[in-house]
Amino acid sequence: VHSSPYMTDLQYQAALTLFGQGRHAEGAQALTQGAMAGHVPSMSLLGGQLLSGRGVAFDAAAGARLILGAAERGGGFACAIAAILFARGYAGSPDWKRALDYLQRAAELGFQPAQAQLRLLSGFRAGIDWKKLRRAVDIDAWRKVPAPVTLSEAPLIRTAPGLLSAELCDALIARARPLMGSAPVYNETQGGNTTADARRHSAALFRVTDMDLVTEAICTRVCALAGLPAVNAESLQVLHYQVGEYFAPHVDFWQPGFEGHAATMKKYGQRVVTVLVYLNDDLDGGETEFLKLGLRHRGCKGDALMFRNVDAQGQPDEATLHAGRPPTRGEKWLLSVWIRDRAPPECGDPGLMAAMAGR
Repeated sequence: VHSSPYMTDLQYQAALTLFGQGRHAEGAQALTQGAMAGHVPSMSLLGGQLLSGRGVAFDAAAGARLILGAAERGGGFACAIAAILFARGYAGSPDWKRALDYLQRAAELGFQPAQAQLRLLSGFRAGIDWKKLRRAVDIDAWRKVPAPVTLSEAPLIRTAPGLLSAELCDALIARARPLMGSAPVYNETQGGNTTADARRHSAALFRVTDMDLVTEAICTRVCALAGLPAVNAESLQVLHYQVGEYFAPHVDFWQPGFEGHAATMKKYGQRVVTVLVYLNDDLDGGETEFLKLGLRHRGCKGDALMFRNVDAQGQPDEATLHAGRPPTRGEKWLLSVWIRDRAPPECGDPGLMAAMAGR
């Protein structure tokens, strides 16, 4: 397909307008035309939407092909997203070497978010020798977690003081702010998300295109605390509570007796572990309370709270009933990570692996 750069730029701008108006099918059609013509911004945006399911039907293999194609054509944003795909294990297993190679390329192309990521991951706060910064990143160090402290044996509840640095906590809050919306709950009968009085606070859900290698490294560290592969983690969430906002008593595991939960568990696996990381501590109240245990806990900034949602036989543990109590002064910021007992179906999908093979 041949098209002038001027025309594909116009199609791209038209697509942005259409998506802004909620006309997703027409917007996707305009992007598809630009992508077929090799227009890098169109390829990048459409690829990201296919990977996240925003505005179009989820199609990880097609999204990966577009992202990797745009990266080959010098798209900085596409290189940064490609880094996530390899770090996540979409090519079969996590490949941090290739992920960091793509991040370095994005930085070299002038993509400023990639440059900021390399600085934060490497510990070098200045400099523009992106190859040097990339070589300084030690992902194995991210997997070395502080010794946990056990609060309860059954159900297993542990804390990990200082799991994340103050700088990482602040970075997570900054990334979450533009993604904030009403916190959803899962529909017990039909599946999918809805809103309810049980959850009165806001949340930011990090889909794949909202992630970067910093958040992926954080996910790797959190999952190392849980003793599970990072690929098993659901999308990261950052939760925000104003004074008086709360999360009513609930459990995090899927309940097989509910049709919507059973279908989700069959496809994605059980939520076996929850990890919460407290991102600030300038507040009063806001504890995590385990109602059947008489246990309340709120960590300092960067501290983690981990608990298993299932018992030793892998069955849902009702003793994990817990609530997010409201702050009485200040705001409460919290990273929430649900970890399943297996990787999502797209990891190891033959179509997705074929799309990424040899890249």
